[in-house]
Amino acid sequence: MRVEEQRRREADSGRESSGGADRPEAGTGPGREAEPQGSEDRREAGKEERSETSTGEEMGQRRDEGETGQGPDTGEGDGADVAAEMERLREEVESWRGRALRMQADFENFRRRTRQEREEWAASATMGVIERLLPVLDHLELALQSGQQSTDVQSLLQGVEMVVRQFREILEGEGVRTIETVGMPFDPNVHEAVAQVPDSGKPPGTIIEEFRKGYRYKDRVLRPAMVKVSGDTGGN
Repeated sequence: MRVEEQRRREADSGRESSGGADRPEAGTGPGREAEPQGSEDRREAGKEERSETSTGEEMGQRRDEGETGQGPDTGEGDGADVAAEMERLREEVESWRGRALRMQADFENFRRRTRQEREEWAASATMGVIERLLPVLDHLELALQSGQQSTDVQSLLQGVEMVVRQFREILEGEGVRTIETVGMPFDPNVHEAVAQVPDSGKPPGTIIEEFRKGYRYKDRVLRPAMVKVSGDTGGN
């Protein structure tokens, strides 16, 4: 019995020692267990770390805003940028449209001016030729009057020859030349064969007679000469 009583006393003494360690501290409130000191330190360190992280992110965002000159993207700036770009494109289209209309008007004015200048040049050239032909007409009228008043045929013939010579000089001055015919080889580009002599004593394709004179203006044929050709003209 003494041994058991001794054991109960030791057990009670051990429970009292253990109960004192687990008893809550003063000021923590009834029924609330005291938290370990290490847990409280870790909580405070976590708060400080989160505060430092938030402060660093805020400073980085402010630095980026200072470099770009733009604040946080709220979506309103995109709409304003699109509207501004559309307005710029509209103004650019209107500018090009105005330029196109001015170019069209300038081109129409150029066409009208060119046509007018061409007509004036043609009229001036025609007037120059007519002015040079008027003396020929005057001489023909004088020859006609002379023939009516005189029976001197020789004088009339000389007057006509002078008019013809004057008229040819005017044509040559304008660039008109006579196409050569008799004794020349037949050329279908400038000659028109209206008759053919199979055996004329001339080489085949030689022009032996001229029926109507042909003329060329510079490098162009005004009209071909009508000729008679010896031998075969090759079907021309």
